[in-house]
Amino acid sequence: MFDVGFWEILLILVLALVIIGPERLPGAARKAGFFVGKARRYIEGVRTEVESELDVNEFKRMLHNQEVQINELQQQLKTGVDSVRAELPTADIISDSPAHSLHDEGVDLAAEKNSTAAQPLNSTSSEKESS
Repeated sequence: MFDVGFWEILLILVLALVIIGPERLPGAARKAGFFVGKARRYIEGVRTEVESELDVNEFKRMLHNQEVQINELQQQLKTGVDSVRAELPTADIISDSPAHSLHDEGVDLAAEKNSTAAQPLNSTSSEKESS
């Protein structure tokens, strides 16, 4: 974290010895060590918590799983489309389309209505002719 070398530490110790004095220096060093240790434990705890919350490896794993699932679904969709295309030739799809078949049925229904409407007239006219 800090780039502190041997000469910097030696300078700090000499200044502390001069400022604090030799009789209070061991107590001050103990307190400084206690606070430095406490700060390190706190920083390590925060770092661990942040890493667990933002675990990059977990996100990568989840992303990879999602990509695998998407690829599988795309493959299934492709095989399904290919099998449908193989079973139904394009000519049959056009002739058997719902709009086309409804149109043909509508024409047949109209022809049946005209023929049934014409039959009673013909039958009554034929009955009149026979009588």
